[in-house]
Amino acid sequence: MAKMIIRLILAALLGVTANAAPSATLPAALALAQAAENSDVRAQLEADVALGMVHQVRLSEAEKIAQKLPPYQHATILLAVAEANAVKERATAEKLLLLVQTDRALTTDWHKSRIARGLAVAYARLGRFDTAEALAREVPDTEDRAYALQAIIGPICQAGEVARARELAGTIEENRRYGTYRQKAEALALVATALHKRGDSEGAETLLAQAALLLPKKPGWSDGGAMRGVAVAQHACGDTVAAMALLTRADALASAIAGPWKVSEFTQVSAAWRRCGEAAHADQRLFDAASFLATLAVTDRLPEALALARAQFNAGQSLAARKLIIATLAEASALASPEVARTHQVRTLLTWAELFGNEPLPTT
Repeated sequence: MAKMIIRLILAALLGVTANAAPSATLPAALALAQAAENSDVRAQLEADVALGMVHQVRLSEAEKIAQKLPPYQHATILLAVAEANAVKERATAEKLLLLVQTDRALTTDWHKSRIARGLAVAYARLGRFDTAEALAREVPDTEDRAYALQAIIGPICQAGEVARARELAGTIEENRRYGTYRQKAEALALVATALHKRGDSEGAETLLAQAALLLPKKPGWSDGGAMRGVAVAQHACGDTVAAMALLTRADALASAIAGPWKVSEFTQVSAAWRRCGEAAHADQRLFDAASFLATLAVTDRLPEALALARAQFNAGQSLAARKLIIATLAEASALASPEVARTHQVRTLLTWAELFGNEPLPTT
């Protein structure tokens, strides 16, 4: 019966014509999510759909879904709605963040850290930097705390408080066990870029040197993100030689990955090459990602295909992204287990809505 429901939903979706109602993929995704038998899976999928609605600025619908979800998923949605309201409806955003504070009190373990991290970022985007910094420093998990401090530095720089951002970046713990040197390196690189834009080339050079020293001499693949971040900053600050050398090292790390996440890493490397003006390298890595994707088992391939589709779309390869999403949905629908299929179907539909908005999925 469950498999029949899924097939009926997808048949209705894929039969949509060009005159279909707006965002037809979102109702289909929500129906699939709500049919999940496992309550935890159902809650997470419904939260995923609500976040898709936020992306399309259907905020009241997202909040309605959030009302019946557990604290962590409820908080995740309200944080996204608050961000969407941050510019024009500041008072609304602030009220939503108070509700998220309640959710934080109701959660435990890593969920509490993630909510605290999200709150810090949300308050920073509202310009409430004292509150944001206090919340970031209170995040209980070491790695999440470093991520929170790194994340609030961007809004602080954008507000012109570069000196404050520089001081804050310097306080991020250089913990080798938890890898927080990565967040500190990226934070310093971000401040360096802001200093360079303000004409302080000497200050930028100093921070970039500090960031580069934080990177390990024998990095693992998980260091790739920090290396890319520093390389992009070096390029933005005019040190092209150093940027190319570091990005080449990050590229080599991604190339050595044997697991399915190699696809996602290649997409990130591609984006970094593109930001550094190396379009040919960027396109090659997307091609390599697609080639590797084809070698994966189907359950490994499905989530990685969505990462590649987003990268293709962002690189201007929308036709390739369309074809990949359609093929991914077909593969997900053919899985033997309805419950396994459901998660992949919902997230594939949401990726389509994220990239192509109200456009209905074609039948072929």
